[in-house]
Amino acid sequence: MPSIAKVQQAALDELESLASVSRSDIGPVELTVTGRILAEYGAEFALLLEQLIKDRKITASGNLGTIAAPSVVEEPGKATIRLLLPDYYDFVNKGVRGVKSSRNAPNSPYKFRGYYIPDSMRENLTKYVQSGRAKISTVRNDRALGTGLERKGVKASSRPTIAQQVNTLGYLIKAYGIKERGYFDDAFNKVFANFEIVMQEAVGTDIILTLTRK
Repeated sequence: MPSIAKVQQAALDELESLASVSRSDIGPVELTVTGRILAEYGAEFALLLEQLIKDRKITASGNLGTIAAPSVVEEPGKATIRLLLPDYYDFVNKGVRGVKSSRNAPNSPYKFRGYYIPDSMRENLTKYVQSGRAKISTVRNDRALGTGLERKGVKASSRPTIAQQVNTLGYLIKAYGIKERGYFDDAFNKVFANFEIVMQEAVGTDIILTLTRK
């Protein structure tokens, strides 16, 4: 993570570059040290997110593993790092409690309310099954899945269809939830652990760090 020494040097470099310019020529001096530090933190945060997603083998489908470079927006009295992530990033981060069980994510603020599998989820599960990474030899077909009162299982020797496997996988996800992986929280806590101290040393004023999800 960025060090106090590095950001202090950045501030000195900025001052030196302005030293040969008279104040009458440039008007009020406005340094960009804050923005430069934020950019360094943002880049390190994005890299660590990608690394944790890879190390924890989180990505099965979708584009969660590809993190776009963050941008820094500076306004009077405020500077913001903007990092674009898929809408579902926090479901994987904090997990989702299942309809039947909350064991995979007992402290999550999110919870499945029913067994319905939306088209977007069905599409991603289909790709996952077709990739060969989902090994489902016994499928479930019952009212919870909206497919009628058929036998709850088939013999392992009979090959389930893609649709059957998707139904079963979707049911299991909705019933037992999504396991909490904590990749986002772990990356944030590690990268920004000394953020306020570093910024105070660099700019000489109190800094408030706020995480906002939109």
